[in-house]
Amino acid sequence: MKLLKDIAKYIVFLAIGVVVFWMVYKDLNMQELKVALSKVNYFWVAVSVLLSMLSHVSRAIRWKMLIKPMGYDPKVSNIFLSVLVLYFTNLIAPRAGEVARCTILSKYEKIPASKLIGTMIVERIADFVTMMILAVIIFAINLGVLRRFFNVHPEFGKSALDLLTFTNILLVFAVVILLIVIILLVRPSKDGKVYQYINHLKANFKEGIKSILKLENKWYFIGHTLFIFLMWLMMLYVVFLAFEPTKHLSIWVGMFTFLMGGLAMLMPVQGGIGPWHFMVMESLFLYGISYKDGQIFALIAHSSTSLIYLFFGLVAYALFPLLNRKPHKAYVGHSHEHVKDDSKSNFTI
Repeated sequence: MKLLKDIAKYIVFLAIGVVVFWMVYKDLNMQELKVALSKVNYFWVAVSVLLSMLSHVSRAIRWKMLIKPMGYDPKVSNIFLSVLVLYFTNLIAPRAGEVARCTILSKYEKIPASKLIGTMIVERIADFVTMMILAVIIFAINLGVLRRFFNVHPEFGKSALDLLTFTNILLVFAVVILLIVIILLVRPSKDGKVYQYINHLKANFKEGIKSILKLENKWYFIGHTLFIFLMWLMMLYVVFLAFEPTKHLSIWVGMFTFLMGGLAMLMPVQGGIGPWHFMVMESLFLYGISYKDGQIFALIAHSSTSLIYLFFGLVAYALFPLLNRKPHKAYVGHSHEHVKDDSKSNFTI
């Protein structure tokens, strides 16, 4: 039943994305699109792909920094491949990529998946905080442009205000209280397998979260986080240079477009298809780029990235068994208890 619900959910979200995509591109002339694509400088598209790979390498190194304090030494190649699996999976099932990368790394490195989930949450928190700081800076720099965006699309501002109604706030508060009550009152028998399993997961999860406190060089971690965001920004900006109508735009326009596209990616739609195109097209329109050229640019930028993620994701799945034919001892601590408990804490999707 749960599987059917998940499938239905993904189909609904995909349908929403397809509808938005169709609304954005229904009036696009195919002949004009062919002419525009023939004039694209694909050298810069290739540079965008290279920058994407650099961000994945940095993300792999950053993740290893969180895993190592727990006493494990996974191969960077395996972590890098798991990151590729993350992006590939998100194109198929939004939000499932994070679990997929932890599951596959757990399988090949024999690290409890619950510990990896804990480190993954630390990563997501770091990315979220960085994104919020960048959002404040970028919005402050582009305050006038942002006002124009909400003037053109007042429904976005209204939707945000509608979410902050007294009823919604009360509902969230009630759910939080209910969860606290359940945690306090529902206590399985200490001798039962369920209690032991939950305690095992909680211990591993907490160890993963605490890994941030045990980092040898926190500035190195922060540096990788900033580098990852810089690569994401430059991935989009160099595509400006590939397309004649956008090649004159500044890096500041790239920052604003990157942020608005990032906000669209919060929608639980496979690969952001539809919402991302809409936000990028509308953002570029504020800087004098016609809707037609904005449509084509969004199509180039999104399609090139998605195709690369699909290709390298499939390659990653194929390489995992080939590169791990010989057993790799990931645990380097003083005890082998962690390795023995692996089978108890693996997650599957």
